[in-house]
Amino acid sequence: MRKGAPLARTLLLFGSALWCGALLFFAVAGARIVLKTAGSRHLGGLVNRALLDSLDFASFGMVALLLALALLARTSEEPSPLPLGLIVRLLVVALAAAFASLLVITPEMVALRDRMPVAIDLVDKADPLRMAWGRLHGYSSFALVVRILSAGGIFFLAARRSRRVRQLPQAGTGSY
Repeated sequence: MRKGAPLARTLLLFGSALWCGALLFFAVAGARIVLKTAGSRHLGGLVNRALLDSLDFASFGMVALLLALALLARTSEEPSPLPLGLIVRLLVVALAAAFASLLVITPEMVALRDRMPVAIDLVDKADPLRMAWGRLHGYSSFALVVRILSAGGIFFLAARRSRRVRQLPQAGTGSY
């Protein structure tokens, strides 16, 4: 085993846990806290959008960092317990979700909200613009959940031990 493997694997675990935790906190509590403490739902939505954009950009950075760490951990350890192919696939899925959130879903939500004549809370729930906005909000939530599951999956894949059986010294060889 080379010197960089344990550190790379530790940083892979820490980075994936940090990323998953940040996304999970926003999904479970952050957005709600902002909406409750903001002066209005509209202002809360603006703050949440800025936070989500920050998480999207952070996801781009984390994908690059975790890919580099996974490659380093994989090439540094002989034999490696890291399923590199699966980790790369999860990173690609998370990257696609972040791109969809930042470049497709969020801009469309903003455009729909800007087309509404009044604040979104005052728009009837049966209004086609409000329904379209709600559908996009669902897609945005789904993209966030995909990233949470990807980051969590990477953490568990990096944390697992190799299933290979280590050979024990032969009896009578004198080395234990």
